[in-house]
Amino acid sequence: MPLWLQNLLVILLVLASLSFIARQAWNVLAGRRSKLGSCCDKGCGAAATTSSKPKSEKIVFLPVEMLGRKK
Repeated sequence: MPLWLQNLLVILLVLASLSFIARQAWNVLAGRRSKLGSCCDKGCGAAATTSSKPKSEKIVFLPVEMLGRKK
């Protein structure tokens, strides 16, 4: 594959990704829905898996003997 064709493909790929990011950022700034930043707070599947009862976190205490270094 010629070097100029490789460079052209890379430039086209970079331009396509930059245009996608710019379009998504414009939608966010304009107040429309966008996929950009939608997974930040709760993760992508959090809206579908949210239940009405929040799960409590199990707390496990370690005995004092396990905290010391072994000699």
